[in-house]
Amino acid sequence: MNLFLLAALVSSASCNGPAGRAGADDSVRPLFEDARSAWVVVIPDDAPRPVRYAADEFTDTVRKISGATIGVVSRSEAPKRNVVRLVTDGDEMKDVFSVTCAPGEIELKGNSPRGTLFAVYAFLRDRLGARWYWPGKSGEFLPKLSRYKVGRWHKTYKPFFDSREMSICSIWRNRHPETERWFPKVFLNYGGRSDVTKEDIGFVRRVSGHAVTLPLETDRRQKLFREHPEWFSLLNGKRDIKGIAGCWSSPGFFDYTVSNLVADIRAKRAVLANYFVADVVPRCECGGCTADPDKSARWWNYYAKLIDAIRREVPDVRFAGLAYQEYRPVPGIKVKNLEHVEYCQYNRCYYHGLEDPRCSMNARSMEEFRRWNNQAPLALYGYEFDVFNQAMYLPMWRVFADEMRLFKQMDLKRVKTEYSVNINRLEKKNPPPRSQIGQLASRLSYYAWAMSAFDPDLDMGALLDDFCSHVYGGGAAEMRAYHDMMAEAWDAMKTHITYFSNPARVAAPGLITPEIEKAGRARLEAAARAAKGDARALGEVRLDAECFANWVKLAAEARAGGTVHDLKLIRDDDAFNVVGWLTGRTKKGGRAQKTGFKVYRAPNALRVLAECMEENPAIDRGTTENDRHNWGCASIEFFIDTGDGVSRQIAVTPAGGVWDSANGDIKWSSGAKVRPAFERDRWTLDISIPYEALGTVPKTGDRWKIMIIRNPSDAKYKACGWPIAAHRDYSSAATLVFK
Repeated sequence: MNLFLLAALVSSASCNGPAGRAGADDSVRPLFEDARSAWVVVIPDDAPRPVRYAADEFTDTVRKISGATIGVVSRSEAPKRNVVRLVTDGDEMKDVFSVTCAPGEIELKGNSPRGTLFAVYAFLRDRLGARWYWPGKSGEFLPKLSRYKVGRWHKTYKPFFDSREMSICSIWRNRHPETERWFPKVFLNYGGRSDVTKEDIGFVRRVSGHAVTLPLETDRRQKLFREHPEWFSLLNGKRDIKGIAGCWSSPGFFDYTVSNLVADIRAKRAVLANYFVADVVPRCECGGCTADPDKSARWWNYYAKLIDAIRREVPDVRFAGLAYQEYRPVPGIKVKNLEHVEYCQYNRCYYHGLEDPRCSMNARSMEEFRRWNNQAPLALYGYEFDVFNQAMYLPMWRVFADEMRLFKQMDLKRVKTEYSVNINRLEKKNPPPRSQIGQLASRLSYYAWAMSAFDPDLDMGALLDDFCSHVYGGGAAEMRAYHDMMAEAWDAMKTHITYFSNPARVAAPGLITPEIEKAGRARLEAAARAAKGDARALGEVRLDAECFANWVKLAAEARAGGTVHDLKLIRDDDAFNVVGWLTGRTKKGGRAQKTGFKVYRAPNALRVLAECMEENPAIDRGTTENDRHNWGCASIEFFIDTGDGVSRQIAVTPAGGVWDSANGDIKWSSGAKVRPAFERDRWTLDISIPYEALGTVPKTGDRWKIMIIRNPSDAKYKACGWPIAAHRDYSSAATLVFK
């Protein structure tokens, strides 16, 4: 399907020629002519809210395009000709809708009330040239047409993915009506959480969340713990009030959970439920809960039992699941009772295609993702727009085109990405620049994701042409060249990046090379000259220039250096006696326990000593086992890049257990040797990281990046580190220079 018909074509070809007689029947009129219309929109006498909303959207948009007012009547009042019929056939979760045009009649039909609304937007896009590139009035681009004569035309739309969602987050209660009303204009059928928009648009009624849990609220949790300590997780040999994940072998916790979930489903009239366990907390360690060594299977078996119990109360509800955290790995069982399982792909590289042979990170991610196909119907939970911790221009549409075609080949049932809303900040008293609003800085990429989720086979080049021609006016050609250049630079990056909330400054020097900086400025200046006189187009070019300047600024900061630390080769095995202390500090200030580090270069290993002053020496020392750290206790954490583009992460517990990964691959071993020591008011870790495991022996003049962080176990304290506690931020890391 090709939704990208340009407005110029609409104003000529779609209007079917000059004004004149409409065939033999003079009563057949153009849809509008000279700001007038003889047509009406016809809705069922008992039309549901999404159909009434669809009628309002049709008449309002046509009025903006033509100046003509079109009335809305019920079926019983409808004339025989010059009618736009809104038809609904069923109430399906999967969308199919159609547009059928003939002289004197337009039928906009959906297999649900929401599908009828989609049909309205499809007509407005494909026949009248309407576009909604981002939420709000500023993202609406409508042509000005004086006449539209209705000719014969038909198209049926059947999106490949049953479910398409941008999940609102980073805003109070994850609700933003303006954004939610944009979603159906780009054919997303999930994502509405505001009560009014859910009813107006007819989003699929769904409940989800980390709901298999005990209360987060202190008062409720304390009361439950006094009454039922056996419901709480067993941690370190005792039932712990912090064990909110619950004891899955406890019949009482099971009944408590089922009761809560049934009430949630009924209250929200849900037709689909997707529940998951408490987030980022340790699980119960009792014998009943850990009898199965397959952690992933533990959850999926427990979830299946919960579903069976819930369906005895609400038999018609459907269920989905989330492959996440320790239950993301492929379980050794078939997953039962689910429409689909959403695989959380936070283990991928966001720079490169999923099958790019240069990217071993994506190869590992896809190997696991594909193996899930043998265990359950599959879906995607993506984090593409969470990659950085600040609003940036993300030239990622080629990434989306690649992944959507691949997900179609894999027969995914659903695609979802998180959508961090900060566009509401424009409504504040002192709003930030538009370039610091994510939905505007990356407006092209958000639009590209939504439209490729609707049609994974779309021509991304045509989408860019369509976007640029509407948004930039006379500057379209230069801006198309600029966006293409930035997408190529994104794809060409030699490093890899994954997970969420990375500092954008880490990527900046690889993306904004001196050549890209020069060419980008030239393209943007040329676009501004070409758009001169068109205030709206010029404003959009200037917005992109501001976004580009943000990248250039970060690249300059990253290249400026920062902490540089010289390392001489010391052959004395006890060299910690002769090297000085490096002081740990927090990222943004705040209280931190005093911590010092020493680093030196031994012949065969990098040596690090961490000294941690501890006001309470009875700390949780954590595990002594490798790759078993649950991040609940204190730790010393390293980020090391030897210059080969591989991000190595190593965490060491006070007990001496080591967790390590390379570009997210936990199969990699750092070979770290640890000697813990404990005194009355401090604990220390003597850590040796062999060069062999790092893949290179440093030579004189080599430069490595390193960050050493102390993560506290007490919530009163901030993480501190050297040169600063900034996780995964190599632009803030120290540069080790080997002398």
